[in-house]
Amino acid sequence: MVIKAWYEALVHVFYPSLCYGCNNELIQGDQYICLQCQTEMGRTYFESIRDNPVEKLFWGRADIQCAASTFYYIDKTPLQQIVHHIKYRQEKELGIHMGEIMGIHGTEFFTECKTDLCIPMPLHPKKEYKRGYNQASLLCEGIFKQTGIPYNEKALVRNENTRTQTKKSRIERWKNVASVFDVIEPSIINDKHVVVVDDVITTGASTEACVNMLLQHGAKTVGIYSLAFTL
Repeated sequence: MVIKAWYEALVHVFYPSLCYGCNNELIQGDQYICLQCQTEMGRTYFESIRDNPVEKLFWGRADIQCAASTFYYIDKTPLQQIVHHIKYRQEKELGIHMGEIMGIHGTEFFTECKTDLCIPMPLHPKKEYKRGYNQASLLCEGIFKQTGIPYNEKALVRNENTRTQTKKSRIERWKNVASVFDVIEPSIINDKHVVVVDDVITTGASTEACVNMLLQHGAKTVGIYSLAFTL
């Protein structure tokens, strides 16, 4: 035990753990994100608020059971850096950790939605192959670890590689994704209360298309839960 403690202390000296939000050294007890960044991450508390801004975003667009996001997504904040690390720097354990945080804060939300199953927002197979993983699946894994709610990566797929949404208008975004998703195995979602999980919701065009596709193929209800919501 003494040797192990000595070794870990030595490793920490030469390879200190850094915060993914600000890149400063983590103090003992912190995991992935320092306390300062945690306080600056912009909690929404939407999980316990009905008719919150995420739900309102989908009014008249998709027949959702419930919707929420854990944090606000704001440029030049710790959360933006964290999302960037998850999506582009292969920080898979960080993605699972953020999913666990979603699970902790989403207990009331999942109960309200009567959640049977989580479905990660699909990536096109080529993009997922290039990245090596789907970041929404990592969030689902973290949620599962915290809540025990199962997830399935195969039920809903993206069958077309849409062009980037970044500079498109709301209508252009909707047209770009309206028919690119498909349900491969309807039996997985049939008569189940499903929640679609994503990293960041902006216009909600892709999420709307997923919700409608799941409902068309037999899901009893569909909810939406994301790590962050763009102001």
